[in-house]
Amino acid sequence: MAAAVRVGRAHVSLARAEFGEILSEGKRVGILAGIAFGLLLFAGMLLPLGLTLFVGEWLFGSIGWGVLLGAELTIGGAIVLVFAALYVPSQRIAGRLLAALVIGIIVAVLLVLDLPHRAFTSLGASVVPSVDPGPRPLVVGLAIGALIGAILGILAGFVRRLGGGGTLGAAIGLAILGLLIGALVAIDYSPAVAVALGLALALALWPTLVGIDTYRRGIDLEALKNRFYPRLTVETTKETIEWVRKQRPLGPKS
Repeated sequence: MAAAVRVGRAHVSLARAEFGEILSEGKRVGILAGIAFGLLLFAGMLLPLGLTLFVGEWLFGSIGWGVLLGAELTIGGAIVLVFAALYVPSQRIAGRLLAALVIGIIVAVLLVLDLPHRAFTSLGASVVPSVDPGPRPLVVGLAIGALIGAILGILAGFVRRLGGGGTLGAAIGLAILGLLIGALVAIDYSPAVAVALGLALALALWPTLVGIDTYRRGIDLEALKNRFYPRLTVETTKETIEWVRKQRPLGPKS
């Protein structure tokens, strides 16, 4: 009996040792597989990031443009995908993309041809000749941008019936936006930078236009709920229960 117990203990010790070795090998394989997966994940992130920076440097002369345009593309794409998940029709999303591209192309063409800068330079020479010729186009651009923005804000306040405070807020907000736009278009850009600005504007406008359009049209929450509600199964189950009750009426409760 004692010999059998010693043999059993020996087998248990052998099994423990063997399973310990197997576990150690499993840990080794798991660690190496984890490192390999991490390297593949890093490579998968490095390739699009490096390509974005390379394209920004190659096409527009600065990796900063690659960072900006890549960030706009990814963030805007994520926002648009959220709207698509809310069942915003793809035709409307594609239509807003087309509109954003058209606006971006128009702005790029205007900046490549240097039309805003030339217009502000000519206007500044006539209106404010005392200002130094160097910053004169920028000063005129700021003034015109702020003026147009304020006028649009006032008109929006009257149309939307925002009241005195709302109209004033809209005028100030659009005037600030006009200042920014006036400053941007008053500068004399190189063709590469002008194209990059047009593309950046298009990428920023796309999710913005989709969001405005969705806000105006609204989201059919009832239809969205019905897509995740098993209506047919519930109705069929109710009909089946009702049919069973008619076939076998419940007796009086005891």
